[in-house]
Amino acid sequence: MLTSLADARTAAARIGDQVVRTQLVAAPALSDRLGTRVWLKRELDQPTGSFKVRGVFNAALAMSEEDRQRGLLAFSAGNHAAAVAHVGAILGVPVTVCMPATAVPRKIEATRALGAEVILVESDLVGTAERLRAERGLTLLHPFDDANVVAGHAGVGLEIAADRPEVGLVVVPVGGGGLISGVSAAVKQLLPSVRVVGVEPDGADVVSRSLAAGSPQVQAGPSSIADGLTAPITGDIPFAHIKSFVDTVVRVPDEAILAALGVLVRDEGVAAEPAAAAGLAALLSGALPVEDDIVLVISGGNVAPELLERLRL
Repeated sequence: MLTSLADARTAAARIGDQVVRTQLVAAPALSDRLGTRVWLKRELDQPTGSFKVRGVFNAALAMSEEDRQRGLLAFSAGNHAAAVAHVGAILGVPVTVCMPATAVPRKIEATRALGAEVILVESDLVGTAERLRAERGLTLLHPFDDANVVAGHAGVGLEIAADRPEVGLVVVPVGGGGLISGVSAAVKQLLPSVRVVGVEPDGADVVSRSLAAGSPQVQAGPSSIADGLTAPITGDIPFAHIKSFVDTVVRVPDEAILAALGVLVRDEGVAAEPAAAAGLAALLSGALPVEDDIVLVISGGNVAPELLERLRL
């Protein structure tokens, strides 16, 4: 169930140049503010503006042609939706996506613009997707509880380890747990002494709840300004990876996320989305102690223009 280095490298080779080998860039203003070297892993530069295309491409390419041609099905608040729509368009297969009716309108429009059928759901997003899979015979591409998705995301960790072997701490935003599963699997197997820490919003903390309970849990009505981190569930695969490879998961309030996002935008000129600022929020708020040589995974850049303009003032 756990992603090996061989799995991660096979996924990276399978995906090839369908995704960007994103830059790891120095963050001088943050380094001065925190008193240590800080680096930003810019996953917002990926196609569709987030890391999600890594795992989606690997999972889709690892499927049989028969499974792909039945049509891909996803459930997502936005970034996974756009990634599946993008990959489906590239591979020439139809895509259906269940999205919350409360999803950011810009993300709904972006998913439709990529050619996907979008079904807006008032409640029970996962249950609606499962019903559609049964009724239409579609192939579900899960946003995080999928070994091939996690192996695809492990490319982020492979690149961090290659570009910054001196790193002391890697901080990763956490929603359902797919990204941190892949990152931590690669980093910990290559650089065992590096600490890998996940960050969740206070109002969307299903992974913290799962760790406390000792098994994957369901959270009713998760809510956060970081909509990309509001997964109501985790899964067996992310849970096993987080238990095995992640040092700790901390929580931060929305106010800290918004403040950190403003720092990223104004001080570093990084137009990140709220989810991508969770790691910095943990450091600035004191929820996570500052260590020497930090990599922050900037998971996405699909931020509402009006929020971006407000933060720039």
